[in-house]
Amino acid sequence: MCGIFTVYNYHGDVGEFRQRALDLSKRIRHRGPDWSGCIVADNNIMCHERLAIVGIDSGAQPLTNDDESLILTVNGEIYNHKKLETELKNPTKFKTHSDCEVIMHMYNEIGTEVCGKLDGMFSWALLDRRSDKSRLVAARDPIGITTLYVGRISAHPGTVFIASELKSLNEECDQIDEFPPGHYFDSNDGQFHRYFNPD
Repeated sequence: MCGIFTVYNYHGDVGEFRQRALDLSKRIRHRGPDWSGCIVADNNIMCHERLAIVGIDSGAQPLTNDDESLILTVNGEIYNHKKLETELKNPTKFKTHSDCEVIMHMYNEIGTEVCGKLDGMFSWALLDRRSDKSRLVAARDPIGITTLYVGRISAHPGTVFIASELKSLNEECDQIDEFPPGHYFDSNDGQFHRYFNPD
């Protein structure tokens, strides 16, 4: 179990809000006492509270690709990560031994289709900075084993908060919803999309 906390498209001075974001992330540190990470990119903040299970010596998060155009923070475990690594079409040098890094590299190749390829328990948020306006994609496992919530501020509808627990959101957001299992969120349209369709 880890904890994730993300602020997308913050409406004010993101540099000033960074310490507040760290304080809000600290509220879920009991989920991941081994490492705390934070990346500020443009007007976005990605925080992670890590419980080291796989890739203990190298899996600190948030994870980034080489040019830091993709930033990923994950709570969970990807059971089929080794198989997915073999499916990558482009030669990829992994920075860590984390089972979660493959999400970022798969997303780089196939976009949101990565959600349907993951076997595991997970909640994650990925910031894609490759276009003029950063894109946030977040997903939750098919049956909701991991917890995830989305918060918004009605006065600033373009700002989106993502967190593993409510206690990181309830003082900042006046609208909080449970992230639906088996869905991903895409900031490009501000909607949830079902990726899991049980047979």
